[in-house]
Amino acid sequence: MNIVVVRHGESVNNLPDPSQHTIDPDLTERGLAQARLLGGRCAGMHIDALLSSPLARALRTVNEISLRKDNMPVRVLHELVEIGTDYTTLTHAEALEICPAVLPYEAAPGAGDYGDAWGLEIRDPYYALSRAYRVISRVRQTFPPDATVLLLGHGAFNQRLIAAALRFPFPPDFIFSQENTGVSVVSYRPGENGREVTRLVMMNDTSHLYGTQYASGIAQCVAANWPR
Repeated sequence: MNIVVVRHGESVNNLPDPSQHTIDPDLTERGLAQARLLGGRCAGMHIDALLSSPLARALRTVNEISLRKDNMPVRVLHELVEIGTDYTTLTHAEALEICPAVLPYEAAPGAGDYGDAWGLEIRDPYYALSRAYRVISRVRQTFPPDATVLLLGHGAFNQRLIAAALRFPFPPDFIFSQENTGVSVVSYRPGENGREVTRLVMMNDTSHLYGTQYASGIAQCVAANWPR
């Protein structure tokens, strides 16, 4: 199995001006351009399933992938939402306006129904990691062992997803950089003596943005300063 973890394109909340920030921000023009370049990259990839956070910036990004995969259906997984976000997310009708390929899904539980989980995730980084382990376990149980499943999510939670996929403890002072539309891949293959081999194939790859004005500041810095 291949698990492909992707972050959404640049959103309004990624801009430095906090007065523009909203509860559920959409992509900026730059973010939409990044998503389209990501979609072009994914058009040539083998993908068996698309799973997305129900937040607008994620759905807008995964829509660009779906379009280039012949309107491949998109499954919403509420547990892919960003850390610190409650379950007050888009209805299916609202999601369809952003991504017409979204399959029907049940309304998300209210924040009160979920208790103080989101507050706990902010105060205790291991609480979010446990959610990531549940997501990875669910994906591996739902899809066949030779499937390639793409998870479209968010910067902070994607770090936990990668850690969970690698069975990594993820200490609080450790960071897996996750640029907008960055692609990370973890694979599982049978090894010797029946033991499974877990491999980090790719981490935070944004090569689909290279040479464009939509590359992140970090990517441009690395390209300019990398030893030659």
